[in-house]
Amino acid sequence: MAKVLLYNVNENYDIEKFELLAIKNKVQIIRAEKEDSDQYIGYLLGYDGFKKRDTQLEMDPDLDFPFILFVNFDRDQLFEFLDQMRENGLAIQHKAGETENNVKWTLRELLIENDREGKMMGLIHKINSLVERASFLKNQYGEDKKLAELIDEMQAYFDDSSLFEFEVAKNYYEKLKEEVKRVESENN
Repeated sequence: MAKVLLYNVNENYDIEKFELLAIKNKVQIIRAEKEDSDQYIGYLLGYDGFKKRDTQLEMDPDLDFPFILFVNFDRDQLFEFLDQMRENGLAIQHKAGETENNVKWTLRELLIENDREGKMMGLIHKINSLVERASFLKNQYGEDKKLAELIDEMQAYFDDSSLFEFEVAKNYYEKLKEEVKRVESENN
């Protein structure tokens, strides 16, 4: 049976509507709260071999967001359920699917990793938008040597994923933003 592990849904979230959607789709709901953040995912999902942990660290304010973990969904079922959530105003930004690996993590570890990945994906999207803008500027005004060199340097950095660090990528984003702005102002 498909399940969802819901974490930290706030009072503004229409949980009753979500429960009806889950019933309609034969999806079991497992609730987790902040005090469960140091439990293993496997324990929270009721899997054999996982015991309740006595450890409870102080709550990290950076992890104060709603999260949903999808369990035992096939691909089509997952996309259909996500579409229905979105259509009903029930979308949750932070989400993940259960893996053989993440059931061994604590909920806290999964939340940290999911948040980190979300921030990275957002940053990469912003960088890609700026690279597209730089390409447009190149086609419009010709190549700017300094901007081209920065993009080449960034490409070399991003080609080696073993080097990837959020702060380095963020610095590249800031440099690229400034260079695009400079090229735009020089040509307007």
